[in-house]
Amino acid sequence: MNAATPVRAMLMRLACAGLLSAAGSAQAVDWTLSGFGTLGYAVSDQDWAYQRHLDDDGTWWRDTRLGAQLDARLNPAWSATLQLTLSPSTRHDRQWAAEVAWAFAAWRPDNDWQLRAGKQRVPMFLNSENLDVGQTYALARLPAEVYALSPTNDHTGLSVTRTWQHGAGELSADVYAGRAQINVRRHSSDLGSSYLATDTDVVGAVLTWRAPALTWRLGFHNARTQAANGQALPTSFPFVDLGGGMGYYRVSDELPGAVPVPTTRTVVNQVLNLAVDAEVAPSWRLVGEFARVFQRRTSLGTDSAGAYVALLHEMGAVTPYVLVARQQSMGGARMIANRLYQAAGDGTDQLSVAQRAAAETGVQLYDQTSVGVGAAWAVGARSQLKAEWMHTRIGEGSYLVDSPRGQRVHDDSVQVWSLNYSFAF
Repeated sequence: MNAATPVRAMLMRLACAGLLSAAGSAQAVDWTLSGFGTLGYAVSDQDWAYQRHLDDDGTWWRDTRLGAQLDARLNPAWSATLQLTLSPSTRHDRQWAAEVAWAFAAWRPDNDWQLRAGKQRVPMFLNSENLDVGQTYALARLPAEVYALSPTNDHTGLSVTRTWQHGAGELSADVYAGRAQINVRRHSSDLGSSYLATDTDVVGAVLTWRAPALTWRLGFHNARTQAANGQALPTSFPFVDLGGGMGYYRVSDELPGAVPVPTTRTVVNQVLNLAVDAEVAPSWRLVGEFARVFQRRTSLGTDSAGAYVALLHEMGAVTPYVLVARQQSMGGARMIANRLYQAAGDGTDQLSVAQRAAAETGVQLYDQTSVGVGAAWAVGARSQLKAEWMHTRIGEGSYLVDSPRGQRVHDDSVQVWSLNYSFAF
């Protein structure tokens, strides 16, 4: 049994007990049903896959999703929320999955405090809480250079929010802790795609200011990840020197070598993020987000930084925008990946394939810059039609690219055209 199962069960029992107690004293339950969705099509100018689904054949898979949410307010203090989504599976490349995105009970003893127990969003980026509701933001797609760096988008656990009103603005402090079950996708040009099931314990604190002309968010998050099956995770790859300038990296204990592959049961990611959404002039908004991921206990994995800046101009029902984003691996990840690629060369033997697979799946290499222009048209009060062109320049490589067999995608570029319709009701 998962070690966190008793804790989650206890949380749910406590939440249900509180809800039943509140329901018993309530005269009537206020039910609210809402829905949302995005129908999105995107196509690129490359035959290799980008962001899992994108290529020159075009796809509906990347951006399309549907959702429904049921809110029950038992009294002014107690409420419950259930949200279901239908979207591309996080366990398979070509399957749809219906999942419970939210399932939590909330207790608000007064206007300043709120406690939530259950499955809920991690309050990391500006649009983390409304990530799936495309109608709530003008960008055709939230930049992967930043949003892909989150260790998890949700957790099952507890969160506490304290708010302070100040004039027309509101300052809130969020503290949360919980566990998420995540399927980490890995792609090898020789072996194809695979998914590693992991258990991630997250804890974090976030400070957010919201006002009509300015919103900012500052957060720190700590994530401890283990393989769900208990297998150890490599922390580095020892070099086996064959002499004469020849050698290879021992990426598995199945390969010959005297030094065993160092491993750990738990890797730690620490994320520092900063976000700003400011009205810089009437009808002009500047939005920017930055995230820095510090990788602990391993020299592999995700040690990287990402940022984007978008300028939006509201022109009645139409909001055009321009966007620049950058994502880059930090520390020794780029050096490790390049050395593994050099050791693999163009070989197709088992040793070369192992070296190449380790570079592509063991090290999350990021080196890309994106520039895009787009526009959102408010078709009605609750729907938007969006279009975007994005040009991404890839340097040494990108974990968001699926390199085809026999080819390493680097020093290349990809253009993506997106068109989607988002709605909420």
